[in-house]
Amino acid sequence: MDIWIDRTEANWLDPLCRQAEQIFRGKSLPSHDHTHHTRVWNLCKTILREIATFNSRTDPSLVDGVIIAAFFHDVGMAFSTREDHGKLGAELCRSWFRDTGREHPVRFTEILLAIELHDRKDVQLYNAFSRTTPPEILGILSVADDLEALGIIGVYRYAEIYLKRGITLKELGNRILENVKIRFENLSAGCHLCSRLINRYRQEYNELCFFFEQYNLQLAGVPDPERTLTGRLGVINYIRRHGHHISHNERVHNEVTGFFIKLENELDQARM
Repeated sequence: MDIWIDRTEANWLDPLCRQAEQIFRGKSLPSHDHTHHTRVWNLCKTILREIATFNSRTDPSLVDGVIIAAFFHDVGMAFSTREDHGKLGAELCRSWFRDTGREHPVRFTEILLAIELHDRKDVQLYNAFSRTTPPEILGILSVADDLEALGIIGVYRYAEIYLKRGITLKELGNRILENVKIRFENLSAGCHLCSRLINRYRQEYNELCFFFEQYNLQLAGVPDPERTLTGRLGVINYIRRHGHHISHNERVHNEVTGFFIKLENELDQARM
């Protein structure tokens, strides 16, 4: 598997990174830009290595398919943050191959389907985590994307996208908690053969849940939520106004500053 991954990265990594970066150039969506796609690919590599320990029905075309799907799955968000952005991503992938004249990889149809459907969670996703079933791109991509949405990076990811979708401060905490709990329960049940991997991310799951549980408590106790600049609510208001870069021209509460310093550190590690 390591040999296949090295070969795949030599062939695909640089052009895919450049394409994703170009698509997001001039766009303001730091939580899902080209760096998000790199982090998801890094998680995909971990999953591929894990699957290879219990399923012998892997092959190089799977690895090629996963890296291409990983770098196109959310590029549609550069144009729309709606839940159907996967369809846009699939079209952008198809266009890239057409415009560059690159030969379609073996699993091209499966790649396009994985990009389009990566946000639809159902039992079939976990076919990739069987001892006997040939692994599928969609399952690997979706699990990597779910894991990338945990911890402090997940706090930022969820907050930015949900706010852009018009979800109010009052709704935000409960909507995120509901979504992430369902996702992690499905991961824990469906990926039991990857229990070591899932357990590594349990702490990040707990960290994300604790953040929004505390957010909900703070929200219930303040008279003017939109003007609150301290605590977890202060973090969300800062994301709502500025993204994740601390402005040196604005006084920011120490707790909020600490969150973004930790976030930048986690982003720098790129889920390696």
